[in-house]
Amino acid sequence: MISERARLVTVAYVIADAVATAAAFAGAYLIRERLTSLAEPFGPLFPFTDYLPLLALVIPLWLVVFHASGMYGSRAARTLRTEISRLARALTIAALLLFGIIFAAKLDYVSRPVILLFLFLNAISIEAFRGVVRGLVLDSTIRRRIVVAGGYRAVQKVAATVDDHRDWGLDVIALATDGSWTDDPSLGHRVLGTYDDIPRAVANGEIIDEVLIAPASDRTDDLRRIESVLLHLEQLGIVTRLVVNFLPTHLPHLNFDEFGGLSLLTMGTKPRDEVLLFVRRIVDVVVSALLLVALSPLFALIALAIKWSSPGVVLFRQIRCGLHGRPFVFLKFRTMREDAEALKPALAEFNEMDGPVFKMTNDPRIVNRLGHFLRRTSLDELPQLWNILRGDMSFVGPRPAVLDEVREYEPWQRRRLSMPPGLTCLWQISGRSDLTFAEWMRLDLEYIDNWSLWLDLKIALKTIPAVLLGRGAK
Repeated sequence: MISERARLVTVAYVIADAVATAAAFAGAYLIRERLTSLAEPFGPLFPFTDYLPLLALVIPLWLVVFHASGMYGSRAARTLRTEISRLARALTIAALLLFGIIFAAKLDYVSRPVILLFLFLNAISIEAFRGVVRGLVLDSTIRRRIVVAGGYRAVQKVAATVDDHRDWGLDVIALATDGSWTDDPSLGHRVLGTYDDIPRAVANGEIIDEVLIAPASDRTDDLRRIESVLLHLEQLGIVTRLVVNFLPTHLPHLNFDEFGGLSLLTMGTKPRDEVLLFVRRIVDVVVSALLLVALSPLFALIALAIKWSSPGVVLFRQIRCGLHGRPFVFLKFRTMREDAEALKPALAEFNEMDGPVFKMTNDPRIVNRLGHFLRRTSLDELPQLWNILRGDMSFVGPRPAVLDEVREYEPWQRRRLSMPPGLTCLWQISGRSDLTFAEWMRLDLEYIDNWSLWLDLKIALKTIPAVLLGRGAK
């Protein structure tokens, strides 16, 4: 029912968006071709065949960004206003990525008017094509007739949810009681009887496509009692679905999986969208590799400055906790004395944080003005680009913790290890060392619970002014 309809709508939207994007791209080129004299200051227009490789890149890039922006599947917008808002955001992100690719790959043949016209036409064509999808797929003449059965409160909630999705071709035609309640006009739907009356209603000519069973949280034993009803509905060819409303409501990300013939109900808090996580990893690899190459002169300059200003190694290495506590070698430019870790216990009374982490203003272990400068500007963190390239870290995520600190975590704080650690995070842009340890942990969990590629991009962009202003740096 809803899941199949969601898949159908998603496939239709993906095809429509791809066709609309290709049509807008071709249309932009044709308009630019017709207005050659007006666009003369922008240079000559190369043949359309030269643009085909770029179009082949644009379409999958657009679809990935749209997916990340919640324009497909169960997260798709319920109203036109929300969809337009998400489309505007997605096109903005996609446009920035496209301009970055054109600049990085030095695609000098690409006409700027063509790209700007394409983005304008694309916004219009996508909404037009999606309107066609809604007309053909959602406004079907054959509507799904649904019976909702179970406990009073559960039936009330589920029926209201289905009513909210009537534009998907879904109709609640009746309710059925678990025997603990009777007809109630305030529900807005007729009650055809109990569980046992559903097969009888079908036998008497009632047209029912699907049955949603929503047992009361304290009457899950009813599922055994109505086994014969479920078998009867199966024989009648009526799809029956169980609403899992008897689990704790605070558990996030409940998903049904199938593995080797086993049906699994998955409960977890970390993001599970493998497509978006894969895209995130690709971005990490590409961007970290480019930055390592582009910043190599700066790396050499900092290394020489450290070596010249104080005795000792250039890179500070420390074992930190990665995903789910996996240890890895964490890299930074050295800003402290080589015996800094050994001196930390003697400075414990000056710790300005209230948890199992050490932060101190004007730490005497910092060797010189260069060390203070590197820490204040966060340039000492640059070697972590290698950690990102290796897969130990990501650009955005909870900051990697020291093993000894993790051993002192409260149970709820260990959940921050369920995402790969990052170069920057919500804590980094929200005050850093000016925050309490508990606030730091809550920000990390807030990030995990609300993770998206868009959130990563916002944090990355906000990190730039936070670093330049040195907010909370110690």
